[in-house]
Amino acid sequence: MNASSTATSVLLVVVGAAVGLIPAYAMERRKERHALAVRWDASLYDLCKECAASVRQLVHLSHRLDRLADRDEQRRKVDDELARLRSVVQQLRILGTAELQQAAREVEHHAWWVRAVHEGRPDELIGHYGGRAVEDRLRDAMRRLFVATRRQLGVKDPDAVVSDDPIDPRRPAP
Repeated sequence: MNASSTATSVLLVVVGAAVGLIPAYAMERRKERHALAVRWDASLYDLCKECAASVRQLVHLSHRLDRLADRDEQRRKVDDELARLRSVVQQLRILGTAELQQAAREVEHHAWWVRAVHEGRPDELIGHYGGRAVEDRLRDAMRRLFVATRRQLGVKDPDAVVSDDPIDPRRPAP
């Protein structure tokens, strides 16, 4: 073997290694990005699930404010649930798109008003919202949260969220 064929062989080995390394590196980076996206998606899903559960609990506790003998204990429970909701909303601001962050803020806002109304305070913003009751506004905000979450998670047809309005058998189903 002469020097030029050795040099050519070495050059071919180096080029072959480079050609093999570049796709392997690109594939590894793609896998890492996918794993990160899946990890954030799971966290986002868990936060949205926790937000929905917290809202449901807060509404439930608020409904019971005037039905229980120990109203102070019930108010403490409502306060604790509102604090939990606020914490979840703050966490959603880290992972969520601007649309999702705004929807979460609206949920927190309307949940606070549900609590206030059930404590006997007047709904000072009812005129601003076209006369809609606080719980109707909260349901609308929750729907926007679900749609924004589904959109960010890449769910097919993210707007296809069934209404959470109370079921009335006299109304036709959607």
